[in-house]
Amino acid sequence: MNLFAPVEQARFSTSAQNSRWGRDYLPNLPVVDQDGKAYNFYDDLIKGKKVIINFIFTSCTDICPLTTARMAQLQEKLGDMVGRDVEMYSITIDPEHDGPKELKRYADAFHVGPGWRFLTGKPEDVQLIRDKLGERSRIKSEHRHEMLLGNDAIGDWSKDSAYGDLDRVVMNIRGLDPNWVRPEQVAFKESGATYVAISEKPGEALFTKACASCHSIGKGDRAGPDLLNVSARRNRDWLTRFITRPDKMLASNDPTAQALKEKFATVRMPNLGLSEFDASDVIAFIEAQSYSFAADARQSTLSSPGHAHHHH
Repeated sequence: MNLFAPVEQARFSTSAQNSRWGRDYLPNLPVVDQDGKAYNFYDDLIKGKKVIINFIFTSCTDICPLTTARMAQLQEKLGDMVGRDVEMYSITIDPEHDGPKELKRYADAFHVGPGWRFLTGKPEDVQLIRDKLGERSRIKSEHRHEMLLGNDAIGDWSKDSAYGDLDRVVMNIRGLDPNWVRPEQVAFKESGATYVAISEKPGEALFTKACASCHSIGKGDRAGPDLLNVSARRNRDWLTRFITRPDKMLASNDPTAQALKEKFATVRMPNLGLSEFDASDVIAFIEAQSYSFAADARQSTLSSPGHAHHHH
C-alpha cells in the first residue's frame, strides 16, 4: 500500500439525488465521545454542519497513529475554525475495545484540541454508521486512511487523503463553505514554488510527509520524540535500522526501542516501507535542521542585549 499515493478526488454532491446524505440516510444512532458525552449521531453531530471525519482504532500500530498525527497537524493549521466553522470526528472501528477511556488516552497523546471528538458506541451502531459513510472494510487493518469532508447543509461530500499536501486539504475544507472565494493567487503560488525548495534538501519532502506529523526538530516532543541532534545521541546504523524496520527492532527486544515504546506508549512508530537510502536522506535532513537550529540559537544569544561588545 502506498500511503502517499493521492486519493482520487471523489467529490460526490448528494444534494441532487433523492438519496441525499441527510436525515433519511445517515443514522441518528447514539454515540459517545472521549469525554463520555453522549450524542445522537445525525442530529447532534452532522445536521447543518461542516465536518471532517476519519476512522481509527487505538490498538492499531500501523497507519492510524500516522493518520491521527496528520489530522492533528490539520487541526493546528485550521486553528480556531475547528469547533466553530468545522467539526472533526475520528470514529473507532473497534468499539468492542475502544471505550471513552481508551479514546481519551489516545486523543491526549496527540494533544487534541476542542472541536475534535473521538467517537464510539454499540458495535452494531458503529458498524451501521461506518457502512453509511462508505467505510466498509471487514478486516480492521485494511480500513481506509482517507478523510471525508462534508457540508450537510448543502449535501456536499468529498474524500481527501490525510497524506496529501495539508495546505491543499485546508483549501478543500474552506471550499465546503459556498460563500468562500478561493484565492487563485495562493493556488498558483503553491503549484509553482514548492518543488524548487524541496530538491535543495534531500530528505525534506520525505520528512514532511512521513515524520513531521509525529516529530519536531527542536520544538519539543509530539506524539513521538523531538529529533533535534538525534544522530549525535544515537548510532547511525541503529537509526537507519529503526527508521526502516521499527517493528523488527521492537520484536528483537532492542533496549533503546523498548525504552522509546514505554515512553511514547500510545503511538508506535509504524513500518513505512522506507529504504536505507530514504533513511539516510531523512537523517541528513534532520542533521541539517539541527545544525541550523544551533546556529540560530547562537545568533540570538550573540544579538541579545546582554551580549553587547564594548570597544575601548
